Amino acid sequence: MGQPQIVVGIDGSATARHAMYWAAIECQRRGAELLLAHAGDAEAGTPPNPDSPTRYGSSLLAEAEAEVYESGADCPVSVVISPENPVRLLTRLSEQADLVVVGSHGLGRQAGALFGSITFRVSAHARCPVAVVPSGWDEPAHSHRPVVVTVPGATTADMPLYVAFAEARARGVPVHAVRSWSRADWTGELADLVYTTGPMFEIKQQDYVDRTLAPVRALFPEVPVQVELSGGRLEDMLSQATKDASLLVLGTRYADGHSYSRLGQATARLMHRASCPVLVVGRPAAGDVVDTRSAVSASTG
Repeated sequence: MGQPQIVVGIDGSATARHAMYWAAIECQRRGAELLLAHAGDAEAGTPPNPDSPTRYGSSLLAEAEAEVYESGADCPVSVVISPENPVRLLTRLSEQADLVVVGSHGLGRQAGALFGSITFRVSAHARCPVAVVPSGWDEPAHSHRPVVVTVPGATTADMPLYVAFAEARARGVPVHAVRSWSRADWTGELADLVYTTGPMFEIKQQDYVDRTLAPVRALFPEVPVQVELSGGRLEDMLSQATKDASLLVLGTRYADGHSYSRLGQATARLMHRASCPVLVVGRPAAGDVVDTRSAVSASTG
C-alpha cells in the first residue's frame, strides 16, 4: 500500500490557508503526503484561458508550499494545477485520495450562498472523506478537545463512530458521543420505545447506547468516552458540542457516488454551523463490500 494522500484546495484566500495548515497537521498524524491543488489558474479578475495559463496559479502554489514548510510541518508536499473548475478537480482527485480538505466561511457569511459553494459540492460528491475547516481555526490551540460524534439509530450507519474513535486515539483525546431520541430514528429495535415513558425510556435508550458503543470501545479501549443522552434536537446538540471540540465526525445519507448528493440536510447544515472542523465520512457505493474495521484502519493510518 502506498503512502496516504491528503488533498487541499488552494485559491489564495485566508480560508484556504487555514484549511491547508489543518491538512498539514493531519498529514503528520497519518504519515501522509500533502497535495496542494489549484484550479482555474487565473488571477482574480482575469478570465481563465486553459490554452494559456497565467503565472498566478503556479506562484500561488509555490507560496503555499513554502508556507507549509515554514510552519514546521514534517510531511512530503506536492502540487497540481489544472484548468478544471475547483469542484471537478477536487472531486476527481478524491477518487485516489484518503482525505480532501476544504475551507468554510461558516456562519459569518450568507448561509444560503454556502449551499451552492465549492465546499458543499465537493463534500456532496467526493469519493473519500472530506474535512471542512472553518476560517480562522487554530488547530494547536484546540487539539486537546474531544472528538464529537452521534450515536446512530442503526448499526448499519456506524462507520462515523469507528472513525471518530480512531481520530480521538490519534489525537490523544476523548470521544463525546451524542444521542438524541427523536422520532426520526425510532427504527428496528427502538420502534417499541414509543410506548415507553419516564425513567424506563431513558434506561432503554442508555442500554441501546451501551450496546452500540460496545464493539467500538472494544477496538479502542484506550479512548475515554463521554455520552450525552437527551431528547433535544440532535442538530442543536451537535452544534453546541462543537464549541468545545477539536473535530465533529458526521456520516452521509446516501452512498458515495450518488447521482445528486450523498449529504443529508442535517449534515449539510452542520458543516457550516459547527465551531470546529467537520469530517464527513461517506458510505461505500452499492456493490462495494467494505469491512468497517479495515476501512477505518486504512482511512486513519
